[in-house]
Amino acid sequence: MRKERYRQMLVALVGALMCRVEFGGFFPLIPAYYAAALLREEGRAILSIMMLLGMGLSLPMTLAVRYAIVMAVIWCVVKVCEWIDHKCLTATAAISSAVITVAVSVCGELISTTTNDELPLQLMEGVICFVSVFIIARVLYWMPLLLERGEDPRLNLGADENRLMGYADSFNGLAELFSGMQTKKNDFTPEEMGKIHNEITGRVCTSCDQCAICWERPDAPMYRALADYLSSIHSDGRAAKECSEELENHCRNSEQLAYEATRVFEKARLNLAWYNRLLENRAIIAEQMEAMAYIMEDCTRDAIDLTKKEKSTLVSLKYLAREQGIVLQNVKLLEKNNGKICLSLEAYSRRGNCIGVKDLTKVVERALDMDMVLHKDSKTLIGKLPGPFVYEEDTLYHSTYGIARMTKDGAVVSGDNFSYVETNDGKVVLMLSDGMGSGSNACKESELVLELMERFLEAGFSKETALRMLNGAMVLHDQEDSYSTMDVCEVDLYQGDVSFYKIGAAAAFIKRGERVECIPCATLPVGADTKPQIQKKASHVTGGDYVILMTDGVLDHLHVPSPEQTICQIVESLQVTNPSEMAKIILDRVLLFTGGKVRDDMTILVAGIWEK
Repeated sequence: MRKERYRQMLVALVGALMCRVEFGGFFPLIPAYYAAALLREEGRAILSIMMLLGMGLSLPMTLAVRYAIVMAVIWCVVKVCEWIDHKCLTATAAISSAVITVAVSVCGELISTTTNDELPLQLMEGVICFVSVFIIARVLYWMPLLLERGEDPRLNLGADENRLMGYADSFNGLAELFSGMQTKKNDFTPEEMGKIHNEITGRVCTSCDQCAICWERPDAPMYRALADYLSSIHSDGRAAKECSEELENHCRNSEQLAYEATRVFEKARLNLAWYNRLLENRAIIAEQMEAMAYIMEDCTRDAIDLTKKEKSTLVSLKYLAREQGIVLQNVKLLEKNNGKICLSLEAYSRRGNCIGVKDLTKVVERALDMDMVLHKDSKTLIGKLPGPFVYEEDTLYHSTYGIARMTKDGAVVSGDNFSYVETNDGKVVLMLSDGMGSGSNACKESELVLELMERFLEAGFSKETALRMLNGAMVLHDQEDSYSTMDVCEVDLYQGDVSFYKIGAAAAFIKRGERVECIPCATLPVGADTKPQIQKKASHVTGGDYVILMTDGVLDHLHVPSPEQTICQIVESLQVTNPSEMAKIILDRVLLFTGGKVRDDMTILVAGIWEK
């Protein structure tokens, strides 16, 4: 508050000094400076007093009265503009000050008895006044902002970044520790077989009065008989007939021994299964720790802060916004990791009225000299309270989508689900999931898969990391034999790059005019393996291309030797441009091959790409 008062006093004192600047007997900087300073709105009263005082001390009475009248009329024009439109543009102030100055001078000459031979000088005074308003208005607005040091928002982030990197290293170390533990076992080791042998004999033979006879010598036939019996159970799951007969010939408690052998082996197999499951969970935890480490490392890779480097541009932005009656604060200009510009700010109306955000968008584009787009979740009106607004560099392409789907005959709910997400970094993500089977259970599974994937992407995980974490979550899911396919397509609307990520999904297609590209897939669905095989395929699209995703219910029931080639022929023949209509026509053509029967849930998702 004290700084603001000092600034107001300084502006007023400069205004008083302007009353001494003369050009050929005229003082054009008086109305120019007054009009420009009035646009600031702050300290208008002290400005008027100081300038009147400066004119009274520096100018003859006639000139002082003339310029006092000019100042009064300028003040009225500015107030009327603010009352009507809640703002007064610099151009309006410049034109009005120049016209009023010339008009008052001419009227004064007409009233006087002298001849009017100073008209060219009076017009020149108006021109000087007009130009000076623009210059002075910018100087008055720019100087305080350019001299401000401001607070560096990244001043204290070094310790936080180092801490995050420390956490990331710790998680990577834990992930390596879990990954380096013993791998999955497919069979019993010799030591474990020896423990099984000892446990069986300990339960049966120790209470038998012939124990010393059977096991008195290392080459006793009982050793070989029991070893063959256990090997038979181990290899075949049950003892062979000859092994059972040989055991009966050497042991009078053969039935009890066989029972204990079967029981101990079942317990050992169960322990082995649980041990392998523990190792699988350990591998999943390791992957999730690696994902967390990736996120922490990504948090340290901040966008480049251009706020200081482009300070003059941002000052110009604030000035242009103020012209529209908008006050900006906390303005930050960033260059993101993809090289695109991001602008974040808080804006509010100078006079408390509501202003459409389109006016702010025009100002932003004019100041930055590039096409900018506002985040979709931003407000549409600027009010009297500061509100956050975030602008991104506009994309080269835009996209719309269409969907066509059919539910399996006899089913009420489709097991297929889809998602179409437009991210704030200029990308579009299409996702399609097919739950195992059909009906409500399959629908819940595919819906859960999509919901988890969306949350992982919103959290900032890469596509591969998100898919691995999703697979880990589904492996740990409590329902057995519950799998879902996952088809992810990411389109970069800046460059037109397309990336496909497939886990058990059906083939996808890209239509480029009459040419069609097929992206096949041959992997297991989500949750079927602890280490999923993520098939990634990169491509490129331009304006007028279409990306087509579909579930296996469309391809598997065509009953043709090459379903992918048949779909390519169908898509090649299409002449429609609407994605919804294209999806519907493809589904109708597929139903011609099935005789109108829907043996599985069918879903086709089409996204069209166009240049802006």
